[in-house]
Amino acid sequence: MGNIGNIILASVRKRIPITLNGTQYLPTNYKFSLKDPYILEALPEGSIDKFVKFENQNLNKVCQTLNNLTTSKGFSEGELKALYLKAFPNIKPPSDANIDAMVYLNSLSGKIGQNFDAHGMAKGTISEQLKELNKLLTNGIDKTKNFFTAPLALPAEAIQGAGAGLGTAGGCAYRSGSFILVGEKSKLIEESGIKHVIVNDAYYKIINDLQRRFPEINFVRADKATEYFTKL
Repeated sequence: MGNIGNIILASVRKRIPITLNGTQYLPTNYKFSLKDPYILEALPEGSIDKFVKFENQNLNKVCQTLNNLTTSKGFSEGELKALYLKAFPNIKPPSDANIDAMVYLNSLSGKIGQNFDAHGMAKGTISEQLKELNKLLTNGIDKTKNFFTAPLALPAEAIQGAGAGLGTAGGCAYRSGSFILVGEKSKLIEESGIKHVIVNDAYYKIINDLQRRFPEINFVRADKATEYFTKL
């Protein structure tokens, strides 16, 4: 998808009239919109969900971002330390960190949550979880190792006995860690990759930093996750 921005711009220019001197002028305030048939025409089949987050943003800026997706690089060791200090200026996370996912995801309908394959990052310390997230988003999932996933939520009637089968509490992805990785709707993470990351309250302060570094991923606050996935 590295050149998709250029493809979109080329498609949009089809609707821009050519002036008498043979040039085309794309308005600087032209917005990216999934209601624009020329933009829709340029998107890869079945990929609309990936572009919802760009709705109503400046078209030129969106296209520049899309062109740079394949060159996304993870954070360096020094940058990770700076992010950790931004999240925890006093070095040590509070004892009640990472509560929001357990509280707010309880209101997510199981009929909706069962459509999203997820992996809760609950192992290790909070700082180690940030490093592991950076590694996974930079290098991808190591397919030579076990990578357990489970539904983001389940209907009540499906929960009984599901935990034992999936190796998780209550059959759903763990919610007690700093991040929950989520795949594309109705697809396994192993098939479609990581599409969304629910960020728990420990790292709310660095969500914008994560989003800028990995623009192809949708980062969602845990306290907004129910609303977000319900809309999807």
